[in-house]
Order: sequence, then C-alpha cells, then structure tokens
Amino acid sequence: MRKWSCIFLGVLLCSLLAGSLAWGEVQLFVDKQTVRVHDPELGKLSILNNFQPKGWRTHNYFALVWNDQEGWVYDIRTHQWIPLKNFAPLSGFLSDNFALVWEPNRVAIFDAAGRRWVQSDFAMDTITNPLLSRGMAAVTTRKEFVVYDPVLHSWEIYDDVYPKQAALGDNLAICWNEKDAFIYDTTMHQWIERRDIAPQACIVEDYKITIFTVDSILTYDAMTHRWKSEER
Repeated sequence: MRKWSCIFLGVLLCSLLAGSLAWGEVQLFVDKQTVRVHDPELGKLSILNNFQPKGWRTHNYFALVWNDQEGWVYDIRTHQWIPLKNFAPLSGFLSDNFALVWEPNRVAIFDAAGRRWVQSDFAMDTITNPLLSRGMAAVTTRKEFVVYDPVLHSWEIYDDVYPKQAALGDNLAICWNEKDAFIYDTTMHQWIERRDIAPQACIVEDYKITIFTVDSILTYDAMTHRWKSEER
C-alpha cells in the first residue's frame, strides 16, 4: 500500500510540475484580424488589433507574427509589442534572446538585450539558409556569409564565399565550401580564414570549432585564438 501511495504521489508531483511549466509558456491566439498573447506574468492578454497575420512563432519568452508588410514581436519580459515596419518576412525563428526574420535579400533580428530590431543595411544575394542560436544569428546566401554580432549589434558580411554548409554556436559561426572555411569570432569581432583544406564537416562548441578534412582534424580555440592540427 505504501508503495502505491509513493507512486501516486510521484505522478501527482510530475503532473503539477508539467502544468506549471505549460502555464508559464507563451500562449498565442490568432484570428483573421487580431493577435492575442497571454502574458503569464501579467495574467492577461496583450492584443494586437488590425493585423492580418500570415505566419507566427512562439518560444519561451517571445511571440512573433508577420505578414506581407511588417513583423511584430512580443517579449513577455518587457510586456511590449515591438514593430518591424516595411519588411515582409518569408518566415522566422526564435531563441531565448532573439527573433530572426528574413526576406529574399534582407534579414532582421530582434535583440532582446537592446529591445530593438536590427536590419541588414547592405545588398545581399538570395538567402539560402538562416541560422539562430541562443547567442547569435547568421544567414548564408548563394555567395555570402552574413553574421549578427550581438556585442556590436551589427550584421557582418563576408563576400565571395559561395557556402556549401554553415554551423552556428553561441559565440562562433562557420561556413565552408569545397576548399575553404570562414569563421566569425565574436570574442574578437573578426573573420578568420582557413584556406585550401577541403572541409568535410565542422562542429561548433562554445569557444571551439573543429574542422574535419580527409586526413586531419583542425581545431580553432577562441580563448587562445590558436589552431591545433592532428592526423585523422
């Protein structure tokens, strides 16, 4: 009997915990003309009127909506709707600190630390792959690699890359093509090249990037800004 009581108590506690977690998440209600967000801290709905949503996302702290003319993000930490005007997002991603949206040739990010949207302000080729982490954001185009530096609050571009793939961490970003690799290091706010290595795959950690080639493993350490090489 005692065994079943313990099991019942465990199930009850798990249920209560799950319920409290669900209650703390952003809840978004969308209809044809109106968007409503339940703010768990205020305990009420925040309403965006006269908006015809085309798409939306929710995450731990954010609600993101957009249409063919603008985007809006709601941050439950500040209890505010922040608009992105004259922008027609194709889609969007969310992490704990950022909301990322993009058009065919432009990208914009809502940075919760600065409580503002930051748009790319230079010409770009067609965006092929957007990436977002807890610490930074990036997009690849058909020929460029574009990274958001969260310290500088700016978009940084590397041209003539023609990326094959890209990967993103919280402090480092990398893209590579058939021959070369290109890293953006937010600890130095600089681009780093590694030419003629023919990368096959790359792994990004907090402050380390590992590049695998046919016969070697190259490691970049952002804490020391040095490379290490070993045979594969």
